[in-house]
Formats: sequence, C-alpha cells, structure tokens
Amino acid sequence: MIRSLLALAVLAALAISTQAFVVPSIGQPYLLSTSTTSLDASRINAKQEKRKRNRENMRKFKKGGKRGTSKKKMMRKLQSGAARMVENEFIAKCFMTVPPPNSDGEKA
Repeated sequence: MIRSLLALAVLAALAISTQAFVVPSIGQPYLLSTSTTSLDASRINAKQEKRKRNRENMRKFKKGGKRGTSKKKMMRKLQSGAARMVENEFIAKCFMTVPPPNSDGEKA
C-alpha cells in the first residue's frame, strides 16, 4: 500500500516538473522575451525621485538658521575672549622694559 502511494507521488511529481521543459506553443505568449529598457527607465526615475526626497528632507530637518547663535556658543565666545585678554596682559607684562635698579644716572 505504501509502495503504491510512493510510486503514485513520484509519478505526480514527474508529471508536474515536465511542464518546465515543454516549449510553449504558438498560441501562448512567449514570456521570456522581456526588455530591460523599461526596468532601467524606472530605475533612473526612482533615483531622481530619491534625490528629490532627500533634498526636501534636508531642507525640512535643517538645523540652525534664522534663530541666531545659541546661548552655549555665546557663553563660550565670552569665556574665550576673557581668557585671551588675561593671556595678552600676562604676555605684555613679561616683555615690559624696566630700568635696572639704581640707574638714576648715578654711578657708583
């Protein structure tokens, strides 16, 4: 019983798989002759649409702009300006010319 069912299943599988090797008749449309130009055209169109979407999203989610400088940036600028002034004063003091002691014009 099992042997006959197995043989029947094998024959059914062979009958189904032989459809792939049959050459289509004249009445059936030939499915293998497709052109790639339509696919390429839609691909180019899709790329152009993607570029357009990306451009729109860049404008939409752009940071900064009309609001001016942020508070953090202003505070950093003030701190760096103060530090620069302190450093410039120190450098100026380092290179000050001071007359040597007891140089009033008197010679010992």
